[in-house]
Amino acid sequence: MFNKTNNAPVVDTARKNTPQIPRPTNSAPSILATNLVITGDINTDGDVQIDGRVDGNIKAGKVTVGEQGIINGKIIANEVHVRGKVTGKVDAASIELAETANVQADLIQDKLMIANGAFFDGKCARKTAPTSSASVKKPTPKPSS
Repeated sequence: MFNKTNNAPVVDTARKNTPQIPRPTNSAPSILATNLVITGDINTDGDVQIDGRVDGNIKAGKVTVGEQGIINGKIIANEVHVRGKVTGKVDAASIELAETANVQADLIQDKLMIANGAFFDGKCARKTAPTSSASVKKPTPKPSS
């Protein structure tokens, strides 16, 4: 009786595609205030400054732990600056512990800076092997005459 075809687009509701929102490259860091407590993981490509408490893992581009900040968990980032307390594990290309830092964690890094007065209890390991110029070369023995 009705022969008109339906040209409306078909929407697949079983498959939920979330659009990728472009993120600005030089955006301000997300700041977690001193009165904020988070139980769970934080995952972002941007920068995060923790002045409160996080009981969980953090994955970010750069993580800054303020003097009042407390993190109980694993941190994965390109850069980590610690002025507060971290318990767990830190995996970053560059880690800096300020004089007010209290770190009870294992560190995996390529660049590590520890200020005088910082408290650190844990293991340190490099992410990459040292370059050949930094390695110690054994002297070649002289032939005996």
